[in-house]
Amino acid sequence: MRILHTSDWHIGRRFEREPLEHDQRAFLCWLASLVEEHDVDLVVVAGDVYDRSMPGEDAVFLLDEGLDRLRATGATVAMVPGNHDSARRLGFGARRQALGGVHVFADDSRPPEPWLFEAGGEALAVVAVPYLDPLVAPPPLPADDGSPRARNHAHVLTDFLRAGRTALGRHRGVPSLAIAHAFVAGAAPSDSEKLLAIGGTELVEASLFDGFDYVALGHLHRPQLVGGDQRVAYSGSPLAYSFSEEHPKSVRLVEVSDGQCSNVSTVTVPVGRPVATLEGTLESLLTDPELDRYVDHWVAAQLTDRTTQVQPLERLRARFPHAVSVRYAPSAPGGGGRVLRAGRLAADGSPRAVADMVLGFLEEVGGRPPEVWARALVDEAVAAARSELGSVAAASTVTAPRVAAGGGT
Repeated sequence: MRILHTSDWHIGRRFEREPLEHDQRAFLCWLASLVEEHDVDLVVVAGDVYDRSMPGEDAVFLLDEGLDRLRATGATVAMVPGNHDSARRLGFGARRQALGGVHVFADDSRPPEPWLFEAGGEALAVVAVPYLDPLVAPPPLPADDGSPRARNHAHVLTDFLRAGRTALGRHRGVPSLAIAHAFVAGAAPSDSEKLLAIGGTELVEASLFDGFDYVALGHLHRPQLVGGDQRVAYSGSPLAYSFSEEHPKSVRLVEVSDGQCSNVSTVTVPVGRPVATLEGTLESLLTDPELDRYVDHWVAAQLTDRTTQVQPLERLRARFPHAVSVRYAPSAPGGGGRVLRAGRLAADGSPRAVADMVLGFLEEVGGRPPEVWARALVDEAVAAARSELGSVAAASTVTAPRVAAGGGT
């Protein structure tokens, strides 16, 4: 039996503001060809199938198309919703879909029952847990001493996995597979994931998955092992969804033979646009021949120019058609990388103190002391403002009437 582990498709997502439908369709087409090439029996999708709980029509059509391609290979599909998905919407018609070979485990109202999957003369007991919102899932069971446990993601997931593990007793001698969408302690996130901090603690310990022969995790976009264990792993997302995802993308293949999960391998995803963050002056980014290799990347530019550039994104796109972001480096104008100290200057109200505060601000955002002409303009502006305020104050002063000794005014 062969299993393919993937996750975090995020169908319907954009990169910055750019559509990804073409890349996502290319991935699903490639995935179907891989499944056919390796005679995969079970495709596991460990959550975040869609990018939004209310996916658009195009996203729904794309998923439908992709699942049809996978089923055409003869493979069975098992998926759980992630924190981006709506369990109710993704799980609509789950029983009918199961009749067609697509099993959606979206019930977050009760602990999972192991699902027995058989293929190639092997059997596998699958414990599939959807993402559990601790404010929606059943409250955690009391602790062993009877005291209440906090309503957080770690505790509700613990209860579901414990119940599923106990139910595996009905399938003794059969290897087990757990599917979950969670942030396991010790794993490395990227900038793309939403933290699972709803209701309290977001991290869960890897020990929650003890006793399973393979654990197919979703949520983190970087492919990685948990604790160095090949049996507990994130497949990662198939495409880059932020500039922090410069790592190669992959899916995982797992073989089940002689009642054991073995021969785990990864296959690099060859489709999708890579990302690159380039730093330098605008002129250097436009002319440096070493940067030719990034022409087909999603590009974010960190400009180090000492002056603000005119239409930098439009000019960059002449060389890098997929440039989507321009920011100034911390030492450049508008960089914002240094902590302003102007607010700590003496503010006794004197013209010099006010001018120093303004000049300090200009130095922080400009990355260097203001020029002589800029200092003169600041002094002139402060003096003019103080003079104007003085005139207003004088005009608004009302002299109190003097009372004569005889009571007259």
